[in-house]
Amino acid sequence: MLDFSLTLVCFFKKNPNFFDIKIMMNKQIVLCILVFCSDLCWAKLFPIEYRIPLSGKIPEPGTPWPKPQLSISNHFRFSIDPSQFVLSSNIDSESCIVMREAMHRYREIILNDVNYRPAPFHLLITNVFVYVSDDSRCGYPPEDMREEYWIEIPHPEQNNQIWITARSIWGALRGLETLSQLIYSDEKSHLFVNSTRIYDFPRYQFRAILLDSARHFLPKKTLLANLDAMSMNKFNVFHWHLVDDQSFPIELKSYPNISRYGAYSSKHIYRSEDVQEIIEFARMRGIRVIPELDTPGHTHAMAQALPNLLTPCYGDGMNPYTPNYPFFSKSEILNPMLNQSFDFMRELYKEFRENFKDDYIHLGMDEVSYDCWKSNPEINRFIRSRNWKNLNQLEQYYVQRTILNIRDVGYKYLMYQDPVDNGVSLANDSIVVVWKDRSLDSGMDKWQNYIKNVAQKGYRIILSACWYLNYINYPYPGMDWEKYYLCDPKNFDGTEKEKNLVIGGEACLWGEFVDGTNLIARLWPRASAVAERLWSDPTQTQDVDSARHRLDQHRCRMVRRGIPASPILNGFCGDYDWDL
Repeated sequence: MLDFSLTLVCFFKKNPNFFDIKIMMNKQIVLCILVFCSDLCWAKLFPIEYRIPLSGKIPEPGTPWPKPQLSISNHFRFSIDPSQFVLSSNIDSESCIVMREAMHRYREIILNDVNYRPAPFHLLITNVFVYVSDDSRCGYPPEDMREEYWIEIPHPEQNNQIWITARSIWGALRGLETLSQLIYSDEKSHLFVNSTRIYDFPRYQFRAILLDSARHFLPKKTLLANLDAMSMNKFNVFHWHLVDDQSFPIELKSYPNISRYGAYSSKHIYRSEDVQEIIEFARMRGIRVIPELDTPGHTHAMAQALPNLLTPCYGDGMNPYTPNYPFFSKSEILNPMLNQSFDFMRELYKEFRENFKDDYIHLGMDEVSYDCWKSNPEINRFIRSRNWKNLNQLEQYYVQRTILNIRDVGYKYLMYQDPVDNGVSLANDSIVVVWKDRSLDSGMDKWQNYIKNVAQKGYRIILSACWYLNYINYPYPGMDWEKYYLCDPKNFDGTEKEKNLVIGGEACLWGEFVDGTNLIARLWPRASAVAERLWSDPTQTQDVDSARHRLDQHRCRMVRRGIPASPILNGFCGDYDWDL
């Protein structure tokens, strides 16, 4: 099955009507088409004003999101009998728990209504077979996970089995998700799936959601629900901004007092077993969990247990530990003169490496204000003693010593763009997150200029600058997904080589005004717009008007799965609206 991928692509392009036209003469199919439009209005949008009608193509039921790279379908519908529907695989379920859990989970997702039944006068699909050619990697999803997959739902003259083919279990997971979206129901609880062929793969390897559990503690059940939503949208990285100035909510065996004094309370702490449950839940969905331990700034909560690690500020120009509001408080930023700062951080990195399964950690490194350092006479003497000319070189020193620590404990790393902006040189294998844009702060430049600067230095890049979803745009907050949809990470003035340094992007939901009560509704389906931009062919996903209707169908699908995604416009989601 795997050998047909390239042939399939070429064949589809040359033969868009590859389905046998003769089968359309079948009376059974004529019946399918007659009922096609009468019973499937399960997601429909209405305009804000009728004098401004909506445009765009209404999607067929069972249209997947994100849009597959290549998909050919016709109107022949199979039905599904829940009592006969079987998912099977060539992967030994005893040796690969990821596949075993996926088969069980997707059977429940597809057959999530006890009232589902087969439609009369329709051929039945009875079996889904998942073939994975490489079953050797059933651990934690790696950086280079292979996510391509093929789906073949045959014509009726062939057989009644669906094939999902993938090179890895991670591709099989993506294929199962797409299949679950291809299957749809009518108002009589009949299940259908159209004859379809799909070849699909992600545009970018790194597709992340950032959540902030420091500004507001996020309950474990909220994080798990969000991982389910991420899986539906084919995101593959959970960037967990765990700690910040406000709180340090993770338990550490090496320094238990940090969360004891740095968390909001003893109940606002992620225990080791919580972290492992979240990582395992993500693994089952092919999602990496990358923790962020932000330094040298954003460390006030950490320093509640170890205050001597912060740099004393001289706000009055004479005395230590005096603030100069609003420029700096009495102490802030880890003190780069102290070996103790680096020894302490090394122990934290070591414990994070043991607890988190991914090879990467996010180092933060953003918003390091030089004002406190500049006010401190000892810092200035330290700089002069090394014949440095400015504070940028002090930051370079901190970054370099941190990277040595990181490598020593076996980590790879990401960091925000700020050190690069300040002239700090990084290792060639660094991954830089470009987060700044004029839309976030009028004092900033356009993200395109920042990303070009990073690309010219040869670093790999992740873009988040145009996807800060914690920002709400009025008067129509439900419509701001459109600008997220149209932001393209390669839309900057760079060479092809520089543009190829972009390895992905992330949608960010910072937590100043977000907690467990509103996170899911604030994030979804707005993040779905980012998902399609990072997964799908950009030449096939520029029509916002048509995407609006597809996104609405997908939003309703999320609601049916128990994810309370917000509406994007006036409309309804069938009878699911009645039971919310």
